[in-house]
Amino acid sequence: MEDNSPIDDRPFRIPPIVWVLSVGLVVALLAIFAFNVAVKTVVYYGFFALMMGSHFFMHGGHGGHGGHGGHQRGTTLDNTDSTKNEQPKHTGGCH
Repeated sequence: MEDNSPIDDRPFRIPPIVWVLSVGLVVALLAIFAFNVAVKTVVYYGFFALMMGSHFFMHGGHGGHGGHGGHQRGTTLDNTDSTKNEQPKHTGGCH
């Protein structure tokens, strides 16, 4: 009988985010020490890259917005007294 265990062949795997951050740090240090770029400028562009990168990771699961069915609120046609005090429920969208 064959053993189908989910254990990977590699004993230690480095996550992709660690690779991205390591390359960013090397590029920043190279810019500061090899090309004499001001530290303030490197921090500014690093912060900008962090914000853009985090936005892409945040929306990574639904980048096309094709499967949401639109950004609509869950409202009913019956406007009775019992539904006036309730807030409409959020039925779609990414935020």
